[in-house]
Amino acid sequence: MLFNYLRIAYRTLLKNRIFTIINITGLALGMAAFLFIVQYIRFERSYEDFHKNADNIFRVTVDFYNGEQYDMTDCESYAPLGPMLKEKMPEVIDFVRLYGMDGSINIRVGSQNFLETKLYWADPSVLTVFSYPLLHGDAATALTAPFEVIVTESVAKKYFGRTDVIDELIEVDNNPYRVKAVMADPPPNTHIKFTFLLSRLSLKTLKPWYPDDKWNNNNEYTYILTTPGTDLQQLNKKLHALTETELKGKLEQEYFVAEPIKDIHLYSNKAYEPEPPGNIKAVYYLSFIAVFLIVIAWVNYLNLSTARAMERAREVGVRKVMGSLKVQLVFQFLWESILVNVLAGAIALTLLQVAFPLFQNISGQPAPLIMLHDRSFWLLFIGLLTAGSLLSGVYPAFVLASFSPTTVLKGKFQSSTHGQLLRKGLVIFQFSATVVLIISMCTVYLQVRFLQHYDLGMNINQTLVLTGKQVSLPDSIARRASQTLKTELMKNPDIQSVYRAASLPGVNIQELSTTHMLRLGQSSENGGGYLYSYIAIDADFIPSLNMTLLAGRNFENGVPNHDQIIVNEEAAKALGFASPEQAVGTKVTFRTRHNAEGSTIIGVLKNFYFRSPKEQHLPMLFNYGEAADYFAVQLTTSDMKKTVASVEDVWRKVYPNTVFDYFFLNERYDNQYRADTNLLQVMTAFSGLIVFIACLGLFGLSSYTILQRKKEIGIRKVLGASVSTVVSLLSRDFMKTVIVAALIAVPVAYLLMQQWLADYAVRITLHAGIFLFAVAFVLLLALLTVSVQTIKSAMANPTDSLKQE
Repeated sequence: MLFNYLRIAYRTLLKNRIFTIINITGLALGMAAFLFIVQYIRFERSYEDFHKNADNIFRVTVDFYNGEQYDMTDCESYAPLGPMLKEKMPEVIDFVRLYGMDGSINIRVGSQNFLETKLYWADPSVLTVFSYPLLHGDAATALTAPFEVIVTESVAKKYFGRTDVIDELIEVDNNPYRVKAVMADPPPNTHIKFTFLLSRLSLKTLKPWYPDDKWNNNNEYTYILTTPGTDLQQLNKKLHALTETELKGKLEQEYFVAEPIKDIHLYSNKAYEPEPPGNIKAVYYLSFIAVFLIVIAWVNYLNLSTARAMERAREVGVRKVMGSLKVQLVFQFLWESILVNVLAGAIALTLLQVAFPLFQNISGQPAPLIMLHDRSFWLLFIGLLTAGSLLSGVYPAFVLASFSPTTVLKGKFQSSTHGQLLRKGLVIFQFSATVVLIISMCTVYLQVRFLQHYDLGMNINQTLVLTGKQVSLPDSIARRASQTLKTELMKNPDIQSVYRAASLPGVNIQELSTTHMLRLGQSSENGGGYLYSYIAIDADFIPSLNMTLLAGRNFENGVPNHDQIIVNEEAAKALGFASPEQAVGTKVTFRTRHNAEGSTIIGVLKNFYFRSPKEQHLPMLFNYGEAADYFAVQLTTSDMKKTVASVEDVWRKVYPNTVFDYFFLNERYDNQYRADTNLLQVMTAFSGLIVFIACLGLFGLSSYTILQRKKEIGIRKVLGASVSTVVSLLSRDFMKTVIVAALIAVPVAYLLMQQWLADYAVRITLHAGIFLFAVAFVLLLALLTVSVQTIKSAMANPTDSLKQE
């Protein structure tokens, strides 16, 4: 019996090739797109799942307040925090602190030099709190002594060509470290990505001034391992109370807050994150797109199946006269649906594997295609096939099986009003979803473009940046060498200026030093409970970046500037000054400086976006320093290749034993928009798919509608109707349906996009043009899709249709 059902289903599908292809293509694309998005969402939600104790690990952050007003949250906390929590809170089993090394670090193995990023000093507990599998070494002893290092598998192979490198020596920033363990590379679904883990005990030798037991520098990420079942709300209450009792007088207007490690990637968008976070809203939007895609594919099948009811009515009548039972007919049509869904599913799986590299490129997600080896994926896939077969097959099966044989065999059968309304309702749903997605795509595109072209308050174009953090020389020698480099570079006519800074706009927000509780003069009056960021710059920084001084003056090269600072508008405002001019000449003291005289504000800069315009302005302080962390070379030529080669020659003469590493400042700055750009690319790809699938269904539906009205068209043409009149008549109902869909979609899209834009400090206004474009685009596509069939039908010879009656 089953074989007979399949044989008849196969013959039926083969007989109606065009509509079989439409159904299978729509379902296959819908399933493949759904599975791609599921892969994306599962990866985004899988961050930190690989840790054995993931449910019991929390990161402790610092909330800053200005009086009663919340200011911001810093992911980095204080060195003594972890030990204190372990001592004072019984639910804290252990802790681990990670202190990142800024920028590119010089690595030397034998006679070879390399540059590496993402190096952290870490407590030995990093191997017990977290679950990083060791390939070689002992987790109980690694990092328990100064100048020990754990390297990743890829680093070991890169430097030594093998992974068994225990007790090998590696120079990190001119300091020898002995390899004590080799671990597997951190998986891509973690917010802590590193290449080296250095013994934190080394800090006592390298940075004897580092406040390991003092509360005046929050530069470390602190994670705690708690007892199973620890309640987050109760934990945070205890942290708040601990701040007020144990740290009174040490911290002001600061409170510690714990967050689950599994929530960090999607729900934590705080200052100084070690890696760019994800976006839970993007996950929600893509979830909606996934649902829309698969539902629209099912709706297409359902629409075409019910639309074909008249064509198959005689078949049902004959079968019933020949003795077929209603349940047999239902099963027959259900098996057709199952066969179509299985064939579509097989194509979808093929597309999933073949197109996955393209999807990775579009989404920017590094996730491997692990789903095919996951039992839960196959359960999902089987569930998808089952749901698709039932949802798109049950209703048409019961509709067709319910026909009266006497009615249909006499040719009196007509499509019911209920069926027509259902099909119209399904088309409205399809095109409402399509319009919403196109409006969303246009909004994201315009917002990203708006950010990329927004006035940053500075000029970062044509700027070549050389990483100088790798240069480890005594201060006096370093200053002479950096000045020599600058002098030699300025001899090149293609170079307009060279400036130095400890950090640069958009480069690495973690490199900014921070301070809290600025004091006006030496009084106890604080300048607001804000978190101030400060960097060292030279006197060429401000003019080279074309920044605007609103009041006061710039630093002067070669002149003592060490007790002077420049602030931006935001900092002056936070300090309580009514105008930039009022701030100039005021002395301030802040926690990380020990100058009893304080520092005098000599200038106030107009606000500029050190971070992207997505974020609010930072209150910033600038002190003078001839740091060689970064050399920024502003170019006047379009021949970048030639100029870069010239700069490299000068670099190698001044710093012969270091790696020449560079990037362009505007390109690095634009990396801050990467998540938005990836979201735009994903939305564009899947919105295009939804439009195609919806139009595919409309094409099939219009074909059957025109087939049903073939006789009417012939009569109208015989009576003198023109081609344009017939085309207008046939297209009118479809266009009305699409217009209704647009009217429903516009307010929905407006509310969704308003919510999405609310996360941006500067944003576009949702104007009527966005909505008109999306509606016009969908109407045009729908009209073109329908017109393919209507024009063909309108131009056909009327005798061909009338002679069949």
